[in-house]
Amino acid sequence: MNFKKLLGLIHLWIGLILGLLFFVIAFSGAIYTWAQEISAIIYHQKVEPKQQSLVSVSTLKATIDREFPDGDFRTAFYRDNASTIEVLLYGQGTYYHAQINPYTGDFVHLQDMNKGWLNYVKFIHRNLMLGKIGQQIVHWGTLLFLIMIITSMVLWWPVNKAVRNQRFTIKWGASTKKLNYDIHNVLGFYAIFILMFTALTGIFWGFGVVKNTFKEATGENEIVYDTPKSNKQEFHESFNQFAILDSLALEFRKRYPSKFIRISNPHEATDPIIVNVIEPELVAFNADHFYFDRYTGKQINGHFQHGLHSDASLFTTISALIYDIHLGVILAFPGKLLVFLASLIAASLPVTGFIVWLGKRKKSGF
Repeated sequence: MNFKKLLGLIHLWIGLILGLLFFVIAFSGAIYTWAQEISAIIYHQKVEPKQQSLVSVSTLKATIDREFPDGDFRTAFYRDNASTIEVLLYGQGTYYHAQINPYTGDFVHLQDMNKGWLNYVKFIHRNLMLGKIGQQIVHWGTLLFLIMIITSMVLWWPVNKAVRNQRFTIKWGASTKKLNYDIHNVLGFYAIFILMFTALTGIFWGFGVVKNTFKEATGENEIVYDTPKSNKQEFHESFNQFAILDSLALEFRKRYPSKFIRISNPHEATDPIIVNVIEPELVAFNADHFYFDRYTGKQINGHFQHGLHSDASLFTTISALIYDIHLGVILAFPGKLLVFLASLIAASLPVTGFIVWLGKRKKSGF
């Protein structure tokens, strides 16, 4: 048995055994690529933009206390003038996103983020809704999918120029059998490089040994970071944390008018106020993180792991880039579209591959 035939058998049996798993992971990933756009619709995040100030964090807190008093206010997420303000709430064994009208402070929508079809799609993609066991299945399935990608590249590679020309185009007028074969091979080739990146990024998240090896290689383990903390000694009875949050939210929205601002409501005595400055595409690698004392509102300076993106270590930057690449947000809408199409093609490959195998099996008489 030659090497290429051996790869063909590996490709075949991994595909036959895990084809359904590959389909579920890829198809759910394709849908979740558009989570931001879908959320805007089903969670009622869009409002009519107005030329007036957005409501304060303390107004958001008053709305939550009135409409959902069991909710533990954690963060406020200010987007653009045409979007609701999103409040993260903990409570009742889960967490919620509350959408608040940015001009009136009215309650718009409350979503339990462990329920709803879009969240179920996310859980299916991450762990098949089977918890930690499902997470391991997805991680190992992703690794085997990467092996499928590598073997498919070798099997696809044309042996001569005549065959090469056939590998780049689909003959739409061919027989059903030939058409299915072309769809499997040609579309698979065009998607292969994007799928390789998505698989590699998934493996980075899924296997601690990969992440730890990369940490060691980049010198991350040798870096000593400061921990941002509020000074408990600054506490005084008259301090008003939400007045500080209001001031910081207003300051950052003025300073970064074209970006999204997330501000935290610290709970523990030494917790800082965290202000995140994020691009509208929700790109992670160039987000900036600022820290403030919860008692005084003074900025906390130091060498933090998550601070200004320009000061981030190589490991921190690449880790965030891996997240952005996996979701396609690194290239904004075109990147999402590419990941979406590649994921749809990936979902089709087990189907078309099974049909190819079935045809060969019938032909051989087995």
